[in-house]
Amino acid sequence: MSRVLECPVKVRLKEGKPAGFGWRGTYYPIQRILDCWKDAGCWWEGENTKIFYRVIAVQGSIFEIYLDTRQDAWFIYKIYD
Repeated sequence: MSRVLECPVKVRLKEGKPAGFGWRGTYYPIQRILDCWKDAGCWWEGENTKIFYRVIAVQGSIFEIYLDTRQDAWFIYKIYD
């Protein structure tokens, strides 16, 4: 099961890839990147390109986070239970 959130997060990068993120007062170090993909969205409606990462945190939780390339801002998109 998963929950969609779309909340802003602060991401720490290492070699251009997410190494951890802060959310709701907790820092989640990333243990491993499970998947990465780009999504152009509804480009004809002006949506921004997003770069998604499915990651597993050291705590064992799985998250999807993305970088909104136009805003240069990171968001948590989904949490897997």
